[in-house]
Amino acid sequence: MPDLLTARDVESKRFSKAMRGYSATEVDQFLDQVAEDIQKYCVQYADLERYAARLEDKIREFESLKETLSGTLLMAQKTADAKEEAANRQSEAIILEAKSKAEQIIQEAEASKERERKEINHIRQLKQEFKADFCALLSRFSSLIERDEEAPDENDGAEPTEDDVLK
Repeated sequence: MPDLLTARDVESKRFSKAMRGYSATEVDQFLDQVAEDIQKYCVQYADLERYAARLEDKIREFESLKETLSGTLLMAQKTADAKEEAANRQSEAIILEAKSKAEQIIQEAEASKERERKEINHIRQLKQEFKADFCALLSRFSSLIERDEEAPDENDGAEPTEDDVLK
């Protein structure tokens, strides 16, 4: 592939003189104009290449940033997933512990209820025994009083002695 013409190539190009050819002045002016335009295009091309290079650098930066952000996002997602999993495990452990404690409290309450029920039954039994003993005692006193009333009093009119009171 042949090299592209430069502005200098156009400026230095000389044509041979021929009869009835083009006007040398017009050709020179045209060549000067072409050389000037080519020079402008070369400057623009160089500017565009620098601009393209800057854009390529930015693209590389953005791709690097994209990779970094993707990695960060992935890590954040993994961290969030791990924390969620840990929180779920912890909540399950708390629920199991709460259920265990609730079961223990229920068992203790049932045991306490059973102890109280036994205590109440014991107290009822003691009450029955006391009532029976008290009724027996009253019956005995009643019998003694009836016997004492039926028996003639030896000391009619006399003051009761200490032995009489203790009988």
